[in-house]
Amino acid sequence: MIESTISIDKLIGVVRQGGRVKTGVDVYDSNGTLLLSKDVMVDKTKPLKIIRNNGLLKVPVASSGGVFDSSGNKINMGVADMPDPLSDPFFDPEPVKTQDVTKRLKEILELRRFAQSISVKAQAIIKNAVNQIRQTKGEFDVDALSDQASKLASFSEQNHHPFAYAPKEWFFYDDYLYSHAAHVCALGSQVLHRFNTAYSNAVEKSLWSSPALTGRKSSGMFSYYYPQEIDEMSFGLFIYDLGKSMVPEQLFNKRSTLSKEEVEILRRHTNDFGFMIIEKNHLGSTVLNNMIRYHHGPLYEAEPGCYPMGLGCDMMPPYVRICKLMDIYDAMTSKRSYQDAINQVTAVTGLFRSYVNKDPILQFILHAFVKTVGLYPPGSIVFLKSGQMAYVLENDGPLVLTFTDKNQVPLTSKPDPFNAGEQTGTLAIDSDKSIRQPKKIWNSLPSFIREIVLPEDQKMRHGLPIQ
Repeated sequence: MIESTISIDKLIGVVRQGGRVKTGVDVYDSNGTLLLSKDVMVDKTKPLKIIRNNGLLKVPVASSGGVFDSSGNKINMGVADMPDPLSDPFFDPEPVKTQDVTKRLKEILELRRFAQSISVKAQAIIKNAVNQIRQTKGEFDVDALSDQASKLASFSEQNHHPFAYAPKEWFFYDDYLYSHAAHVCALGSQVLHRFNTAYSNAVEKSLWSSPALTGRKSSGMFSYYYPQEIDEMSFGLFIYDLGKSMVPEQLFNKRSTLSKEEVEILRRHTNDFGFMIIEKNHLGSTVLNNMIRYHHGPLYEAEPGCYPMGLGCDMMPPYVRICKLMDIYDAMTSKRSYQDAINQVTAVTGLFRSYVNKDPILQFILHAFVKTVGLYPPGSIVFLKSGQMAYVLENDGPLVLTFTDKNQVPLTSKPDPFNAGEQTGTLAIDSDKSIRQPKKIWNSLPSFIREIVLPEDQKMRHGLPIQ
């Protein structure tokens, strides 16, 4: 008996995290060729990718089989029936989350621990690639980076961008090039999936609105980007900035304004250095070429300050625009040699206002971005109408933790977190007030907030006082 029909990408994601899959039913392609035997316990992604490459996007799982986590526990993946046509092209169901605040806080802290662990591994791998490129003048371990990009994208997709809960760097920029790659890949992959869902639904609706198809029901099968393409785009989101490996390191750490000549050298990381690297590693696909060469191009027609000169908006596919937007957002919210990290609320609001109503495709991208990070991303600092300041634990709500009284005096005892979105009085968020640079209020943060912002091991590594 078949219990469910499950997306092949979800199964690949489970296996990437150490899980296993047994279908309990033989899987065949359209020609009747056996692709997977019902009794095989799959613990590698390759057999599942072969199934996907043969055009099967979903597979049945019988009661005699199952999906199991890394500890061998059976996972209930649910039944994946074909959805009805969507009236709203921006329809995007949120994952079900625990409603109890205390339990949800524990879930967030656990996600944070996993996300931080994966992020650290990703940064180590990209750092190794940068060193390889510098030593060999262009070559790096492609398979290692491709595999890590898949893990970042898969973990992010399964857990609704869990890297948002990882602590942001307010103080140091030593590892910016490496953390930037991990952040952009994780966030960009999630935004890419959301964009693809919304845009595909909009195109599907438009196609089936033809009078010639009156009375016929949409198949719901159209997808603007297919899984194999999205995998390659996630890889591109991880390596798009590798051209900076060939730029003199002192330019990254320079505190003063770059000279005209230095700006030109830095800009070579796209068309010159980046292109040379992908050529040397035989990565000549159109997707990677576009992402590496054009991620500083215009998001809308005639956007100022973009390069290379003369590049039109029509040369910027949606996945390249997503790459650029993620690049800007992470740069704004991270510590750099020449600027402090900007409060995430300020960054989201600023980007939305800069790009809203500029371009039809860009509207879908902006929507996917805001839906992913939220109007109040985790780690943001907000004001309440009472005058108190609060730290955002989760954008859903948002769930916040106050840390000052109404006169901005730090609290001495830890309060309970609460859903600010449910408040209508003095505990509601005051959207007219904002902190631009969170670093400036570090001394006002009580210890229970400091531990969330920067865990003890990081404070010790950077020589900051623990209390």
